[in-house]
Amino acid sequence: MADLPPRRVRLAAALAFRGAELFVATQRPNQLYLLAGEQHEDPSSVISRPNCAAILFAHTAGEASQTVLFPGVWISNACSDLLSHCEVVPNRLGDPPPEDQLAVRLAAMGPRRVVFDQLPPKMADAIRAVAPDVELVEDDFLTTLLRRRKDEADLTAMREAARVADLGMQAAFAQIRPGATCGEAIAVGTAAMLAAGAESVAMAPASGQGTWYLDSAEDPRRIIEEGDMVFIDMGIWVHGYLGDMTRAAIVGTGSAQQQDLLATVQDAYRSASRRMVHGARASDIYQGVVDLYEAKGWAPYFVHHLSHGLGLGGDVPRVADGSDEVLQMGDALSCEPGCYVPDLGGARVENMIWISDAGPVELTTTPIDPELGT
Repeated sequence: MADLPPRRVRLAAALAFRGAELFVATQRPNQLYLLAGEQHEDPSSVISRPNCAAILFAHTAGEASQTVLFPGVWISNACSDLLSHCEVVPNRLGDPPPEDQLAVRLAAMGPRRVVFDQLPPKMADAIRAVAPDVELVEDDFLTTLLRRRKDEADLTAMREAARVADLGMQAAFAQIRPGATCGEAIAVGTAAMLAAGAESVAMAPASGQGTWYLDSAEDPRRIIEEGDMVFIDMGIWVHGYLGDMTRAAIVGTGSAQQQDLLATVQDAYRSASRRMVHGARASDIYQGVVDLYEAKGWAPYFVHHLSHGLGLGGDVPRVADGSDEVLQMGDALSCEPGCYVPDLGGARVENMIWISDAGPVELTTTPIDPELGT
């Protein structure tokens, strides 16, 4: 992987291209991305929720010059105490809201143009009230451009999220057996991931008829039976980065049709993930999965996206019906071609994929046929 310039250098260049030197991040993923490194080794442990109102990133002659946080009253103390390498504007009970504090600072700085990743109406009104001549531009190029191509720090963090996800998935499936419940399985998997360093965990299991209802009828109390199809989807956060994976299995031998469904979904995953290379058209990859299911008469039961971006949250690209994306080297994305057939069962296989210069790399490594309990 070719080395990328530092994040703030890339930000400064992108701002200069847009005729600005100031960038205001109101979205937590962008805030964490730009604070990481020189500002704090793990800003997700400080801004642990999406409740920092704004962070101002200023540049002079293409170099970072100021980083100013406007946290608001909820997290003012934590930011002041723990983010020692940047300016934190205190906010205590009775102080003006952080939007007003930002507005006053911008009025004093007198910039011609300020770029925001997202500009809430309340913030825009506050700034225009005291700095009417400042041009306010909403352009989240940080998500769609800078954060899209993963750098070495991203990749290190994503590998750790994948490692923790693998631990949890394998621990959960080791509990899947007749007489157990999915709730018992995900309790073990959740505990394993929290113990391994995840800050939050969500596991969504389905068994029996629940597998053919997408994102509904997931009864974790249901007793698992011989012949059930089972799948577990998860989403976890580790140091602010998403860990994402799904595995499916049959408890016991199952019917020939169930085996065919599971094998077909696994084949769809293998086919789609192999095609996730630089220059590939998202629409072609998606259609390849549809065609594979169509050959079985199951295309109507593939009803969701094939892929979404991975990273700190809200990442691109997205592979779905109607997508016009073209995949790029450095992309990180899921691959999750599920199929849910009424009165038969459902399955989904999902891994975290990174597109290297040599092709797709699976970051999650749990076997496609996870080992069940006995």
